[in-house]
This record gives sequence, C-alpha cells and structure tokens, in this order.
Amino acid sequence: MTATRLDVFERALQKADGWVKDLQSELGWDDRHQAYEALGVVLHVLRDRLPVGSAVNLGAQFPLILRGLYFQDWDVSNSPERYRHREDFLAHVKAGLIQHRLDWVREETLVQAVAWLLWDRLSAGELTAVCRALPASFRDYFEGSETPPDDEPPDPKGWLDESRSWEKFSD
Repeated sequence: MTATRLDVFERALQKADGWVKDLQSELGWDDRHQAYEALGVVLHVLRDRLPVGSAVNLGAQFPLILRGLYFQDWDVSNSPERYRHREDFLAHVKAGLIQHRLDWVREETLVQAVAWLLWDRLSAGELTAVCRALPASFRDYFEGSETPPDDEPPDPKGWLDESRSWEKFSD
C-alpha cells in the first residue's frame, strides 16, 4: 500500500478517536472501548427511530469509522420504529447497554452526553433537521445541546475553538 492510502486510515482513526475521547471525557470514563460501545448504542437507537432519509443524511456526516459503527447491522425495512414516548426511547438505549454489558450506565446521562457530542462535532443545520424528525417527547435531548451538560458558558466572542475549528468541518 502507498503511504497516501495508509494516511487515510490513520486520519480516520484519529478522527474517530477524537470523538470517543470527547465522550469519555464528558462521561468521566477511563475505558475507550466502553465509550465506543456506548456511543454506538445511542447512535443505533437514534438511527432506528429516524426516517431513512434523515438517518442516512446524519450518518454521512460522521467520520469514516464512526459511519461504519452507525450503519452496522441496520435493517432499513424496520425503519423508522414507531414509538413516540421518552420512556420507550430510553428503554431502547437501556436494552442496547445491557446487550453490551454496560447495564451500570444511566441511559439518560449517556443520551445527553452523546447529544452534546453531536452538537459539538456536526453542523447545526443537520442536527436541527434530525430534531424535527423526532417526536416532541424526546426531541429535547437533541435540541439545544450546543453547550455541555455541565452548563459551561458559551464563548462570548462566538468563535470556534481554533484548535478544532477546521477539523469540525472536514471529513
């Protein structure tokens, strides 16, 4: 393989690792594998509840490796699932956590952390479209998650963090 092809894979790993490290940090976890699995659980539940077109558009914004995680084992014929209540959404997340032996995780905290990660890493326009496609009873998890759950105040200048400003918009 040429060096250029290897660079593509290394860059994909770095981008995915950045997402997982941010989620780890937000949750206060030490285990990257658990953070990766937990991210996958929430993304799968969200994907399965969205209309197919919205789910595909959302997945297209993820880094290559996380895009693979997001689309893994997706049965489009069952999408979107039809439940409408917050408790049902959280129950689907809890079932996924149990399946991955992460039953000690509080599902609501995880959903809020993943929502913050999505707002931090993806375009606001796409996330607004995702929110519109969700039932109102649990849409608020994904609306207005521009700031971390610990209510960190926004930068008064409105500038992006320069260390990540271009990374946020590149593939």
